[in-house]
Amino acid sequence: MPSGTLQVYTALAENAAPLPGVTVLVLNEAGTQIARLTTNDVGSAPELVLTAPDEAYSLDEANTTVRPYAVYQLRAEMTGFQTIKLEGVQVFAGHQTVARLQFLPAARTLPEVEPETIPEHPLFAGNGGSGPAPIGQCAAARVLSEVVVPKKITVHLARPAVSAANMTVSFQDYIANVASSEVYPTWVRYQSSHPAKQEPHFHEFTH
Repeated sequence: MPSGTLQVYTALAENAAPLPGVTVLVLNEAGTQIARLTTNDVGSAPELVLTAPDEAYSLDEANTTVRPYAVYQLRAEMTGFQTIKLEGVQVFAGHQTVARLQFLPAARTLPEVEPETIPEHPLFAGNGGSGPAPIGQCAAARVLSEVVVPKKITVHLARPAVSAANMTVSFQDYIANVASSEVYPTWVRYQSSHPAKQEPHFHEFTH
């Protein structure tokens, strides 16, 4: 049976510091617990091997019926902090999924924790892409002499023509959580004309 791996990291909000001793329950899509993990001194849980559909499903552009990844749930608990429930965690065969969980201190009276659900991958849901292709090139387009990587980037939380809020995030978080969601992580292996040279790749979620 094909499989992928799940790596969970826990930290204080805004990644202020690692949070050790967090209990992380891993459940399948039906809600059945399949693993219980505890984060170590650097906020890292043991890597977990999980079953996933065959990679071929994600490489078939005509596939719109078989979900090419497995879906799991996470429940993370630590005394003195708000419980985190994360549903829809996607695991692809042959790849590592990274879940970075950031904790807030618990209030004295807490309502029932509402789970955060990661939506289906845009390619499988049929709404991939962020909008129509540009009509033409910018009038003042130019090529920089060297690559410039920004520290932060502003993201519009909807399609270009839709009125919505703008959010500024670090470029690293953008690449990990936004840009990577436009394609399946399995595609990286087949972009090169030398498929035997495969680079490790991971799929990342941040709560």
